Amino acid sequence: MKAYLIAHIEVTNPELMEKYREQVPKIVAKYKGKYLVRGGESEIIEGDYFKHRIVLLEFPSKQHANDFYNSKDYKPLKMLRIEAGNNSSVIVEGIG
Repeated sequence: MKAYLIAHIEVTNPELMEKYREQVPKIVAKYKGKYLVRGGESEIIEGDYFKHRIVLLEFPSKQHANDFYNSKDYKPLKMLRIEAGNNSSVIVEGIG
């Protein structure tokens, strides 16, 4: 069953975030993930939670998503992302 990593990011240091954004796609691909949403223009239609950058990654399984997130490859970039802003992330299984 596919799984999705959804991240909500308030960028506070654009320079650090740019360094993160340049390096992370190859690691996402290594763990068989793909971007479905990577920032982009959004429109709030209800509430205010999604007022910042949204990233949506698709993985073949929850295990793949966890392997990516907890990998030694991603660890230094995860720390860079944390320094670059305020983040909330979740991994959720898809339907079917």
